[in-house]
Amino acid sequence: MPFFSVVIPTFNRAALLEETLASVFAQTLTDFEVIVVDDGSTDGTRELLARYGPRVRVFHQENAGQGVARNRGIREARGDYVAFLDSDDLWPPWTLATFQQVLQSRGPLTLVMGRAHSFQDARELSALEDGPVTARCFEDYLSSADAAFIRTACAVAVRTEALRRVGGFSDRRISAEDYDLLYRLGVEPGFAYVESPVTLGYRQHATSSSRDLDRGYEGTQFLLEQELRGHYPGGAARRRERLALLLFGLRHVTHWLLEHGRRRQALALYARGLRFHRVLPRWRYLLGFPPWVLAASLRSRR
Repeated sequence: MPFFSVVIPTFNRAALLEETLASVFAQTLTDFEVIVVDDGSTDGTRELLARYGPRVRVFHQENAGQGVARNRGIREARGDYVAFLDSDDLWPPWTLATFQQVLQSRGPLTLVMGRAHSFQDARELSALEDGPVTARCFEDYLSSADAAFIRTACAVAVRTEALRRVGGFSDRRISAEDYDLLYRLGVEPGFAYVESPVTLGYRQHATSSSRDLDRGYEGTQFLLEQELRGHYPGGAARRRERLALLLFGLRHVTHWLLEHGRRRQALALYARGLRFHRVLPRWRYLLGFPPWVLAASLRSRR
């Protein structure tokens, strides 16, 4: 059985998927299988994938969203760990080798997260360098709540058995399904964040799901609802850690919505988060955000 199952969900990205797969097959570590789940593409993705033959295990489904596609990949995975890669992103050649080194030297670990570098043109990634591997290790994901690093939920490898035990991804069409998974994995033993080298090229483009304002709003609402209903592990003893992660994301999304003129949605999320901020107050945000909304509203009327 392979060490990694590389799971790539895709929908109408034939023009980018070929470059993504090339970055996978350029890995210096070869102990992996590749699973691509075609989520109902209509743009020639099927024909592209057929050219790879047995090098890629391909599964087709009716369009159901990225979470459902990833879950199909998890069910089919034969590796010890599942490494997720979006069909518009790229790996430098050392990504899987870096993950394996950390998992084997710092283990046993459930989850390893890499560091991303944003790009628009793939040539920008040529300046990345493979250097000494440095990683920060934690008892579990929740225990990293106060650590200052950028969390790239799309750049992770997770123990396959743990993924199946927590139920994989939500099947909702929201942009926060990956963070929801991280919170449900929150108390699984062993988490490492790879500080260097960079392990993911995160492509910035107009159709990126991370730029969908409505899905970002709905996803944040969903995360808060899951916490309110007690669906995340750790109980009362770990609540402050969960809220530190959740509210950091909420603050980011409300500012993002406000920057794009979505004042009503920004205020709705702000209000939704007040009950949680009473536990973990951030006074600069709580007192400063309403005046920022008012100032933005006045500017838009000029």
